[in-house]
Amino acid sequence: MFTIWGKDKCGLCRKIIMVLELLGKDFDYLVLDDDFSAEEFTAKFPGKIQFPQVEMDGKHIGDCQETIEYLKEHRILT
Repeated sequence: MFTIWGKDKCGLCRKIIMVLELLGKDFDYLVLDDDFSAEEFTAKFPGKIQFPQVEMDGKHIGDCQETIEYLKEHRILT
């Protein structure tokens, strides 16, 4: 299960959502100021400022590009 930590009007957030939907993967999409605060984001992902940040089964994968690379490396996305 993937968890996407994103924000409104985020093109990269929409991109990773589309990728996961096309792959048929389950995910939760958490939105800044609705589901978490900026302080919670900073505490959870120290040093990260780019949205989205993606987790898989509670393990941090990275931002949009890092997640796509992870999916390719693990042959989830070819």
